Amino acid sequence: MPNVAMNGKTSNAKYVSAEEGGTQVIFAGSQCSSNRRRSMFPWFSSCTRLELLLLIMCLLLAIGVIALIIVVSRKSQSQADIEDSKASGAYTGHIPPNIKLQDICLSKGCVNAASRLLTSIDPSVHPCDDFFDFACGNWNKMNVVPEDKHSYTTFSMLGDEIQVILKNLLELPINPKEDLPVTIKAKTFYNSCLNDTQTDIIGLEPMKAFINDLGGWPVLRKEPRNQNYDVLSLLVKLFHQHTKIIIEQAVAPDDKNSEVNIIQLDQAELGMPSPDYFLSENSNKLQVYQAYALDVTKMLNATDPVLAERDIQEIIAFEVQLAKLYIPKSLRRDNEEMYNKMTIKEFSKMVPEFDWVRYFHESYKPVGFNITEDEHIIVYAPSYFKGFGQLYQRTDKRVIVNYILWRSIMNRVPYLPKEHRKINTEFSKSMTGISSTSPRWYECTEVINEHMGNTVGRLFIEKYFDEGSKETALEMIHDIRNAFYELLDEADWMDDKTRKVAKEKAEAISEKIGYADSIFNDTALNAEFAGVEFKPDQYFHNILTSIKHQAFTQIKKLRDPVDRARWTTTPAVVNAFYSSSRNQIMFPAAILQPPFYSKEYPKSLNYGGIGMVIGHEITHGFDDKGRQYDKNGILVQWWDDEVIRRFKERAQCIIDQYSNYTVPEVNMNVNGIQTQGENIADNGGIKEAYRAYKKYANAKGHSEGRLPGLLQYNSDQLFFINFAQVWCGIMRPETTINRIKIGFHSPGRFRVIGTLQNLPAFSEVFNCPVGSYMNRKDKCTVW
Repeated sequence: MPNVAMNGKTSNAKYVSAEEGGTQVIFAGSQCSSNRRRSMFPWFSSCTRLELLLLIMCLLLAIGVIALIIVVSRKSQSQADIEDSKASGAYTGHIPPNIKLQDICLSKGCVNAASRLLTSIDPSVHPCDDFFDFACGNWNKMNVVPEDKHSYTTFSMLGDEIQVILKNLLELPINPKEDLPVTIKAKTFYNSCLNDTQTDIIGLEPMKAFINDLGGWPVLRKEPRNQNYDVLSLLVKLFHQHTKIIIEQAVAPDDKNSEVNIIQLDQAELGMPSPDYFLSENSNKLQVYQAYALDVTKMLNATDPVLAERDIQEIIAFEVQLAKLYIPKSLRRDNEEMYNKMTIKEFSKMVPEFDWVRYFHESYKPVGFNITEDEHIIVYAPSYFKGFGQLYQRTDKRVIVNYILWRSIMNRVPYLPKEHRKINTEFSKSMTGISSTSPRWYECTEVINEHMGNTVGRLFIEKYFDEGSKETALEMIHDIRNAFYELLDEADWMDDKTRKVAKEKAEAISEKIGYADSIFNDTALNAEFAGVEFKPDQYFHNILTSIKHQAFTQIKKLRDPVDRARWTTTPAVVNAFYSSSRNQIMFPAAILQPPFYSKEYPKSLNYGGIGMVIGHEITHGFDDKGRQYDKNGILVQWWDDEVIRRFKERAQCIIDQYSNYTVPEVNMNVNGIQTQGENIADNGGIKEAYRAYKKYANAKGHSEGRLPGLLQYNSDQLFFINFAQVWCGIMRPETTINRIKIGFHSPGRFRVIGTLQNLPAFSEVFNCPVGSYMNRKDKCTVW
């Protein structure tokens, strides 16, 4: 291997170049003969011995002077740089003097990783002053939120790459001889979405037929207000179309008997992301929302515009009343308190204004289930339903029907011709700050991946997934789980009995990595969409067909036992998950890629990336909500009262810490109560991942090679840098406000700062003085 310039030492190539530039003047002044073609160095042959000796001495002297100048200038410049950095508060250390070539990792993976890390770092920021700005400062300066996106993050960048891959896979020509039937269906569905020309030709007819199937939208027509409107039947029809308005009904595992499925009732989402938008006097969102509804009535040619405007005002007033009943997410953290199991008969007595027996009977009649008043259900929001019953009783049923139809139509505007989709785009601009729509292919790949995730996932796995990453991830899970065991042993606020059962729960966590094996079972994969037919030229129809299929697939599970081994996500998703009822962690194939993971990366980066994500998901089993479920996924108090009290004390520290973070872009504080579960998981996850990495490094017996261009950072520091860069990202102000109001995750900045401020190991690695911003004195520790 040729010598390479590192740490002030010059490579052969650069040395030759420097030598040539420094000796031509000497040769130009020589009295030796110019006949230089006789040998490789022809000027030797025509010089006397004395001339030759003098020439060599001059050459050596010149080389020595030049070398001295270079060394002195480099030393002076280096010291000046360091002093300047110290003065500006940006000094992060210099390259250790004993670095050798063999200490540097020059593999393709290391070079790629170094380039990515180096591009994002802002060296003008001291790590101890603000580690997020240090690690992500340049990333945030060099990137802007695309016009069609509400935010731009490391996650969304990887997501964009996945979308391009899916686009290429879905646009491959249909091959009846090689493609599975379900693959042909996915490509047909995709092509119908992509065919905007045909969608434009069809126009609004599919939407009008949809409205008529629901009984028509009174807003659009003149009719007597004293008609008998059947709200119940309308809600049942929409339940069969997987549309949840006013009432969110689902079939899912019983929290207190996770082996069986049960009917669950909850408050449904509103037409805008947060109830605050309906209730705040300082928000203009309500006016924007109302204007959107009016635009839709104009699009659908309401018979009487004046009547339509009055109806829309009544719709909005009704939804404002619903918003007042809404239980904020920050008050829905105690699952034991939310869990209310009762019979339909008992629920009917609680909310007598609505015919619940008939509602449930008609909901499950199409699949052959005879639901009676003795059927048990779980009600997660009793106060909401009590309020709804009273609101339902005193409200004109025409208003309620108009509202339900409005929300149903609103949900389907994105599937209309592009001329009419503009109405939705304008509304989205006001809500999220976006200024244009995504390319059509991008929207279509998102839709198909959402509706047919396993089919699309199989195509992705076959072409792009590295099977070896499953084994590596499994090894890391075991290492990180062992680190969590250590944290359990060190948790002095737990008693031995609780510690023992907590360890049993951690041991019982099942891991799902990459994808479900069933997606390579042709029969099983085809069966997912058996009997479903998509039409190549009717996108709106295909959407309704898929939604209805999803609804009945879920409804039919009511009498089936819970499949605890089942994946509840699909492969081409850039995310990770923990399921309380299954005590299961899932890492889809799409997240097992840079910057989270690469088989070519140093282990420090992989542990700081996917390792932290693994630790995060494991810790979810022991956050403020996950701790309420035992190893079998059953909601039960398995901790002693005193231990729960001590846990809540520590959780309160996290709540207070994050509640004091102000998001400067919108001058709002993080909701520490609402985000506490994710914050607890972040704090535990980084601690577990770092411990696991240190055990790996110590077992290996030596540190990993340093990265080119980042020689001043050792492996421990690179671990934290890669962790932080996972959360690089920027958001539009509107999106930031939405995140704070309804999100369970803190903004990326505070996912970095909050965790590292609590971690002594970080401050040790970067030599952060006690009391500096990143080494806060009052640290919070749960796990």
